[in-house]
Amino acid sequence: MEIKVRVYFPRNPAARGMIDLHTHLLPDWDDGPESWEETARMVEVAAADGIEAICLTPHLFRFSRYQDSQQVLEERFSQFYDRFGADNRIKFFQGAEVFIHPDLVQEVGRRNLSLNQSEYVFVEFPGDQVPIGTRDLFYRLMLAGYTPIISHPERNDLFGRQPEILYDLVSRGCLAQLTAGSLTGGFGSEIQKRAELFLRHHLVQVMASDAHDSKNRKPVLSRGVEAAARIVGRDMAEAMVREVPEAILNNQLVPELGRPVNPVRRRKFLGLFKTKKEKKLLEKAD
Repeated sequence: MEIKVRVYFPRNPAARGMIDLHTHLLPDWDDGPESWEETARMVEVAAADGIEAICLTPHLFRFSRYQDSQQVLEERFSQFYDRFGADNRIKFFQGAEVFIHPDLVQEVGRRNLSLNQSEYVFVEFPGDQVPIGTRDLFYRLMLAGYTPIISHPERNDLFGRQPEILYDLVSRGCLAQLTAGSLTGGFGSEIQKRAELFLRHHLVQVMASDAHDSKNRKPVLSRGVEAAARIVGRDMAEAMVREVPEAILNNQLVPELGRPVNPVRRRKFLGLFKTKKEKKLLEKAD
């Protein structure tokens, strides 16, 4: 069974609440909530924060249970909409967070893993590396008609050490999603510094909660917006949770919030690498 969700957004931005593009609300599927009761608590937290639209993005090819079964996943989505689809405070949309792997292009097309059946796809990286061949993989994904959105790059150690790698991918047409909690210190001071750096240099275009529960990793965006506003201004901070995710869910071009800037552009690109291994990885990424 294929579940289709209709985009509802009004045209007037002033009449629109925040949009949380990246969440884990399906219970007993990945490392998100264990029960429907916890999912219900998460929905209440989101509504109280002023979030009016949520995209459900369960993990695929990492953390997911049941061997990534399409049948089980569709059952979870159907059960979710039966329980929460009539909630008039929040509209829900279907998507996925896809772990990067060699068959990414084929799987995205075969299983329709984009966000709200758009041409945008969340792609998750390992926490400590950018796999060899990433540029080529993303190039093939774009040739297939999709735009990759890199999930929480500030939590990737290689992006943190070498932000020019993220700049290279974004300058080639990728997007990147910042986690609101990263800006408020929820993942530690080092990740907060990375988040602020990426934000200042326009290396991230959309902000989301990446919510997993109702207490520690909550579906809350307002605090992240306030933190971002102190760095890049209110208009840009608001756009990251309104206009940009709206465009993505409507399968439109995202508004440009600022041209990406290489944080280390004054030095030679490959010369920046602290280890021969890192330099070799980037050279092979093509």
